[in-house]
Amino acid sequence: MRSVSTWFARYALQLGVLVIVIVSMYALYPSFRVEASIERLIPLGVIAAGLAVTMIAGEFDLSIASMAALAGALTVVLSGLGLIVSVLIAITVCTLLGMLQGWAIAKLGINSLVFTVGTLVLIRGLTWLVCGGLAISIDDIAASDIFYGRLFFLSPLSATGLVILIGLGIFLSRTRWGRELYALGSSRQEAIAAGVRYPRGMVIAFGISAGCGAVGGSLTSALSGSAAPNALESMLVAGIAAALVGGISIAGGRGTMVNVFLGFAIISVLSAGLAGMGAKAFVSQLFMGIFLLLIVLAEYFIQRVSAENSRKRRRRLVQTAAAG
Repeated sequence: MRSVSTWFARYALQLGVLVIVIVSMYALYPSFRVEASIERLIPLGVIAAGLAVTMIAGEFDLSIASMAALAGALTVVLSGLGLIVSVLIAITVCTLLGMLQGWAIAKLGINSLVFTVGTLVLIRGLTWLVCGGLAISIDDIAASDIFYGRLFFLSPLSATGLVILIGLGIFLSRTRWGRELYALGSSRQEAIAAGVRYPRGMVIAFGISAGCGAVGGSLTSALSGSAAPNALESMLVAGIAAALVGGISIAGGRGTMVNVFLGFAIISVLSAGLAGMGAKAFVSQLFMGIFLLLIVLAEYFIQRVSAENSRKRRRRLVQTAAAG
């Protein structure tokens, strides 16, 4: 029972915000459907999960949206091999590119934020080459039908997103390599001194990030039957917002896939509800920015209060020990 209450306390802020957003959407838009809004933006949740892994490791992958677009383009170009085969090839290629990117960041000692600004542009340029500078589409549109089936109550899209979130959650919390990413994010020098291999951590983190981006991009193209050189550009900002709103620390070393899911759900419900009410795109961005600022500020004050309470407890213990 105590573990359940601890779990709810850990995610209380995000859970409270999600409930408020859902209730508000139903009040303002009675025909609103939560499950439809979340499923429609599942690629965003997968991309946010990839971003979260690099953030937990104390890094940042700005190239993930370009990687998603490249995967989508490869999926369409290679669709003649079969749509599932083309999706797997696209994911594999982009994951290897992400691993190479992580290796380069570690070996060259370049800040990931700076490095991925360059690869963001480079990979986007590669996407233009793959697309031939034009929007492209799958010749056999009926091939996308396989992604519209149902497995019990889950679509292939939602099942994929759920498997990725659960898999990454287990990897981060239950494996040595996952725990090493937390160590690198929270206290890098101490972690390296303790034997954590920094290059391996970067290869893993950026490989996962690129793989998640590729899953989001390839599934988006598989479902729509098309790809474009400038596709999914907005996914970078939305993915960062989802991760931060969910409670992933930009400083590194803190956050779980539960945080990612809650942040993704908040952003998805808010965006879909506003879109259903006919709000302009800039209105959704405005509300997204307001929510992001409010939650970041709330978490900041909560952490300050928690730190102050910890200091007071330590002071009382010291005073008690001295008096004894």
